[in-house]
Amino acid sequence: MDDGNVVLEAEDTQFKVHRSVLCRHSPVFRDMFTMPHVGGEGDSVVEGCPVVRLQDSAQDLKYLLLALYGEP
Repeated sequence: MDDGNVVLEAEDTQFKVHRSVLCRHSPVFRDMFTMPHVGGEGDSVVEGCPVVRLQDSAQDLKYLLLALYGEP
């Protein structure tokens, strides 16, 4: 998403998404984004957005985001 404000990274794939959408649908992401280390100094940044590295497969993350956002 061009106007996303956080980048999720799984394997070698990055997804620029909206923190508010993730928080609205997932208590796990909501809790993650309330922690001070996410998006803090020293973290990776892409296009001005903090990068959150996940242990999930890129394919699983893609399916999750399609469920939240719908088909592109």
